[in-house]
Amino acid sequence: MDYKLDCITRMLTKISHKRLESYVIHRIWNALDNTDIHFVFQQYVVRKEGKYALADLYLPQINLVVEINEPAHYKNQESDNIRNTEISQYAEVKAIDCYNVVNGNAVACTLDELNQRTDKVIDFIRKKITEKPLIPWKGTDTPEEVRKRGIIQVDDNVSLNTIDDIAAIFGTKPKHKGFLRVSAVWVPNKENKDLVWWPNENHSKWCNKLSDDKLTIKEYPKEESERHGHLMSHIDKGVKRITFLKYTDWLGMNTYRFVGVFELNKEKSIKENMCVWERISDTYNLDTLP
Repeated sequence: MDYKLDCITRMLTKISHKRLESYVIHRIWNALDNTDIHFVFQQYVVRKEGKYALADLYLPQINLVVEINEPAHYKNQESDNIRNTEISQYAEVKAIDCYNVVNGNAVACTLDELNQRTDKVIDFIRKKITEKPLIPWKGTDTPEEVRKRGIIQVDDNVSLNTIDDIAAIFGTKPKHKGFLRVSAVWVPNKENKDLVWWPNENHSKWCNKLSDDKLTIKEYPKEESERHGHLMSHIDKGVKRITFLKYTDWLGMNTYRFVGVFELNKEKSIKENMCVWERISDTYNLDTLP
């Protein structure tokens, strides 16, 4: 299935049980009628004192959060205001109230009222989009698009659907060991030097942990007795790993994102008895490929 179609239908399905929120977001999506606009539901936002918030709707291209307040929010106005103030440090916030207050109680507003309130935000979004050129939401990249650029960079947020797509960028195919695919393949004409690697942070038998600053990956078998042997098999190879980390988002969708070129730090690896890969470049030149 087309990535954008898969993504947006999964997101809309996820909120189908929230009737008012679902209605408002459907109205915004249909009114804008622009598949270049990226909708993100339940965007994770860091708050103070280790807290976090989940923004109802986030439009990253214009850095806008839309909060959709159902009647239950009325009793939590104070905490909601604090929450929105903290979110506003990162993005602009617009709120749509789906209720009116009658005799001190919140009751759902009428359809016409909700449409009017939603349409004001839609007009605001349209205005923001016209203020500067919109960088289209690309969904995921194709191997052809990446090859055409001639260079792959972390800042480009390169995201691919499959292992086959990753390998195709480098003019090769994934290898197999029996019925299983191995987790890496050599770049053609650069064997024993440049390796394309697609680790999975949620692997059942391996730990592949990317640090918070995205500069280090710690790799080791979860079976402790196998760690030293694995480390020794890599310690003196001097290989560069062109790395695409597998992500699984809250929708259950898997993508592979380029996170840089990594090289083994021998000193740290020996000290920790695991492969400690450190990023040596956020860029890889594809123009040198066959």
